[in-house]
Amino acid sequence: MPSLSSSAPKHQGPPLLLVAGSYVVLALCGVFSGKLLAPNVPFAMPYDSVAKAVAHVQASADATRWGSFFQLASAMPLLVFIATTVNRLRFLGIRAAGATIALCGGIGATVMLAFSALSDWALSTPEMATLPGAVRALQLLGFMGGGPGFVVPLGLFYLGVSITAGLYRFIPKWLMWTGIVLGVCSEVASLTLVTWKAAPFIPVGRYLGILWMIAIALMLPNRRSEPSNT
Repeated sequence: MPSLSSSAPKHQGPPLLLVAGSYVVLALCGVFSGKLLAPNVPFAMPYDSVAKAVAHVQASADATRWGSFFQLASAMPLLVFIATTVNRLRFLGIRAAGATIALCGGIGATVMLAFSALSDWALSTPEMATLPGAVRALQLLGFMGGGPGFVVPLGLFYLGVSITAGLYRFIPKWLMWTGIVLGVCSEVASLTLVTWKAAPFIPVGRYLGILWMIAIALMLPNRRSEPSNT
């Protein structure tokens, strides 16, 4: 990694660690709010029967409403983190296509996360339990939007940032390869549309990726080196 002096130009933008931390807190609140408000209600699965899906909606309306709120809220710091990270790569002099790929993938991921949250919120409305067909459709859309629909484009963000920052030696090799592995696992999650056996790759990309984001926030330089005068 290049050594940067304290007098080198500094990137102007939100602190990555603060933004990543905000995303982590909101994302975890979305996960645990359901357990706190509906502790005895099992997680709804896309292959459940329509009757079971309707029963889940009736039993967990408040948990679903709060979970969708936190999920939608978490999409905002995630989008800021993605935009700031890519902008910092540009600031450091990276003009490779990987940075643009990372930005496009990250924007796509946040859009799908917000879509999933809004679909889940619709399930929490009082009239929804009387519409079994709508419950089934929204449940599937919410799961797929927050599952492979979110993780697959997020994998492009992992790959784009890891490869470009790694090849330019702005991050250590172990972090580069960690991001590449996470990105590949995220892309494999797309097979969930074909076989449920690929579903374990969804939490790999969604939750283990949080650790990668924190590491990027800590290790990606925020100062640009300048050629020394000789």
